[in-house]
Amino acid sequence: MKPIQAGDHAEIIEGALGTKGPNVGKRVRVVILRGEHSEHGRIWKVEGDGLISEYGAVGTTVDCAQSWLRKIEPPEETSEDGAKKEVEAPLAQ
Repeated sequence: MKPIQAGDHAEIIEGALGTKGPNVGKRVRVVILRGEHSEHGRIWKVEGDGLISEYGAVGTTVDCAQSWLRKIEPPEETSEDGAKKEVEAPLAQ
């Protein structure tokens, strides 16, 4: 599997508080590489719902070390009525 990159979907599996962090188990989308941390390595900005920052603020983005993220398959898209969208093949002429 390729390493995490911008646009990937991931689950937060750890944080600054280890596996007891408030964001553990939340699903996010990886946005952009923020830089390298001397202890934690690559740091990514991620977005999702109800994320809690290191300052206790609730928002939609936080920074996560790459090792705190587990890459997952993106969620299936659904239509407004909840039905799964199907990709239609072009009609043969």
